Amino acid sequence: MISTIIFPFGNFDAFSILLVLIILYATRYYYHYFTRPNPLPGPFPLPILGNVHQKREFEYNDWLMTMHKKYGDIFEINMAGKRIIVLCRIDLIKNMNITSTKTKYPFRNIQLEGAVEYGLQGIASNNDLKSWKYKRQFYSQAMMTPSFNYQAIEWTNELWNEMETCWNNLGENYELDLIKWMYRFTNEIIFRISTGVKNDSVTSYYKKITLENNNITLNEKEIGKIEESEKFIKSIDTFLKGIIYFVIFNKFMRHYVPFIRGKVKNLLKNRDYLYDKIFDIIKKRRIEIENTPLDQPLRHDMLMSQITANTPRDISSVKHADVDLLRPMTDNEIFGSIIDSMAGGTATIANLFCFIVYYLGHYPEVKQRFRQELDSVLGTTSITYNDLDKLQYCDAIIKEVSRHCPVSFSIGRVNAEKDDVGGFSWPEGTSFSMFYYAMMRRKDYWTDPEKFDPNRFYKIEESDKYLLEKQYAKNAYTMFGDGIRICPGRKLAMIELKCLLASIYRKYDLELADTNAPLKYNSNVITVCKELNVRFKPRKF
Repeated sequence: MISTIIFPFGNFDAFSILLVLIILYATRYYYHYFTRPNPLPGPFPLPILGNVHQKREFEYNDWLMTMHKKYGDIFEINMAGKRIIVLCRIDLIKNMNITSTKTKYPFRNIQLEGAVEYGLQGIASNNDLKSWKYKRQFYSQAMMTPSFNYQAIEWTNELWNEMETCWNNLGENYELDLIKWMYRFTNEIIFRISTGVKNDSVTSYYKKITLENNNITLNEKEIGKIEESEKFIKSIDTFLKGIIYFVIFNKFMRHYVPFIRGKVKNLLKNRDYLYDKIFDIIKKRRIEIENTPLDQPLRHDMLMSQITANTPRDISSVKHADVDLLRPMTDNEIFGSIIDSMAGGTATIANLFCFIVYYLGHYPEVKQRFRQELDSVLGTTSITYNDLDKLQYCDAIIKEVSRHCPVSFSIGRVNAEKDDVGGFSWPEGTSFSMFYYAMMRRKDYWTDPEKFDPNRFYKIEESDKYLLEKQYAKNAYTMFGDGIRICPGRKLAMIELKCLLASIYRKYDLELADTNAPLKYNSNVITVCKELNVRFKPRKF
């Protein structure tokens, strides 16, 4: 029986009360919507959901492109109550990528309570400028040193040798799902760089495959190590994919809407597992430091530099005059840096590498020219840092693939003070989205934008053909963002990509299992490769 509640003006059952509350909420929602400042064209939103429901039949980047074609170069969307102004022209974003800390756009996104709940406390999501500057300087200091570059190449070459052995053992007829291998490859590199710990995820994955095929026999301890390695990799992948739930869904939806609530509960459980693993590594490193005599050197890696920063055992040679940068880092700050490293250094590089392999598989003339460069620059010697700078056509391939299939297709900005954009005055705290996926396809910025041609980024030949690129590419193209929020790991990303591409294609080929199959991807926070089946074969000379 439906219960009733007595009010001064009569009796109402629970359904009636709920209906009244819904009507009041919807009325309030649409009052604010229709009286919003600077109303722009855009899809009509629903209460609570905004436009989230409208993109379910599309990948997010494709949905935004559809909206761009329908509404123009500046339009608005609403993601679960968050208004976002989408910008698709370079003159609209001219003030958003200024490198000075005095920029009006120092933030990527509004600091959402969902991000706080999920524990996104590193550099990328940090909207406290003083805290951001403090964390960023340690991160950049480690990432940009020459010794770091040489170490990154050494570890990439070392790990490639491991993976090469695994692939050769599996045989030419074995179909590799490349994205699964690349997630493990890039994670192992960034995990070792950020913590100094080698997690053997590539070898563990190989053993998992051979174990499933009954090709090897392992004891319980070895099986447990494989299972833990796989659990950790899947935990990182789940964590990254789960960010979208804490960005687009408000607290009410995350905790009370049935399907979403269950998903969020599992994401938080996975987050706790991942966080415990990382904090345990930090704890063990602090114990190692305490047990190392003062007259003995400490190892050099990013984690060690962050733990010892501004302490008597500081391993960094860089000293700062700014008093705000002279305190030691807390475990929470170090943890945030490691999470950011794994988030930025795992998925982005792994997915872009797979996209490159896909395009090379469809453009044999590009692959042939790439190999000519490899033979000319490298021969059969080990790859060095100086070699990578000479691989200009390789660099052009990476950039052209990223233009066609950008991993980061839209980059957020939030203004810290009032600014004029698109002929409107926007108040402090407005969320903008620089939609590069559209800007990198504009016919008024690019010559034959739908054509795949690395020559548009190659500075030696055919440069006169691409006059538009010379004029617009700097502002209409990005791989790593720009301004003060540019990705601090961009050097590492290019080292990994060029080193791995060169190592594989000068000796082997990655043939697509089905050249007629479309590229399988999905797009939310970033564009990710869902599956890419290839065969690993010796190169035909």
